[in-house]
Amino acid sequence: MESLFDSIGAILSGLFGLAQGGFDGVNQVMGLLIAVIAALLMTGWRRLWATALGAAVAHVAIGVIRPVLDGGPLELPPLLTLGFWMALLALFLGYAIVIAVFFLIKSLATGGAHRTRHAH
Repeated sequence: MESLFDSIGAILSGLFGLAQGGFDGVNQVMGLLIAVIAALLMTGWRRLWATALGAAVAHVAIGVIRPVLDGGPLELPPLLTLGFWMALLALFLGYAIVIAVFFLIKSLATGGAHRTRHAH
């Protein structure tokens, strides 16, 4: 039973490490702008995971497109490497945290006006 708890602790420690790495990636000007826009577009808490995934994909897409706009060649990310997918997972976790904070602030500022109302 103790080895089970050790395994769960190692998994959680790894996830927290990934989230911290993703948070560091999001905590840049571009990442914060993406997170603010995503939080403004998010309609409810149920959309957090999809919004965070979209923000992470947008982050990678901007990273690919930006050098092209500066006159450089188009270089696709290494989609077939584990490192790319781990970095994308880290960005996803980081965006989930930051978007949740921004959406909470948005919800508090608007008084929860974006909640769906049901007719009775």
